[in-house]
Amino acid sequence: MKYNLNFGTSVLLNLPVEKFDLADWIVNFSCEEYVSCTPASRSHKYSGLYRDADGEIVIRNDEFCGGFMMTQFYRPKLMQAHHVRMESRTKARFLQVWPIIFPLYWDLKAEAAGPNRTLFQCRIGARLPFLYFLASKLIRLQFWSQQHADEETPLFAHYASRWATRNDPDQPERFWL
Repeated sequence: MKYNLNFGTSVLLNLPVEKFDLADWIVNFSCEEYVSCTPASRSHKYSGLYRDADGEIVIRNDEFCGGFMMTQFYRPKLMQAHHVRMESRTKARFLQVWPIIFPLYWDLKAEAAGPNRTLFQCRIGARLPFLYFLASKLIRLQFWSQQHADEETPLFAHYASRWATRNDPDQPERFWL
């Protein structure tokens, strides 16, 4: 599927990539941690994990981003230690008024970036219907979405790092460079 809105950012971490298991972390990521990942904008409202009628994992996230109040229902498409990709049929309200449903992806990667260093990447993409895509240009949705990613990604990386080192006796306070 071709996405017409793509954004994301990355963070360099002081941990070897071998420590990470993003698939294990994401299903243990608490609502409190998720909500705390947007301290300035306070745009994250809720996160929860449940299983659908078929027993498949669904991660629900409620958040504001670029004029949208969104509820995502993420279903894992790829769950590996260093790469997680989830896709959602997202329900939103454009400018808090007009209802819209669109596909969205959330892609997390941890890649080796040298000895004892990891590049943590968070990418998000949406496929907005044509008229909403045009309207998104007027409200600078790409800019606001990028701002949102820049705010949340370092804290996602922090919580993923804390999970990766949860059994280490000397867990550092801060992981990014």
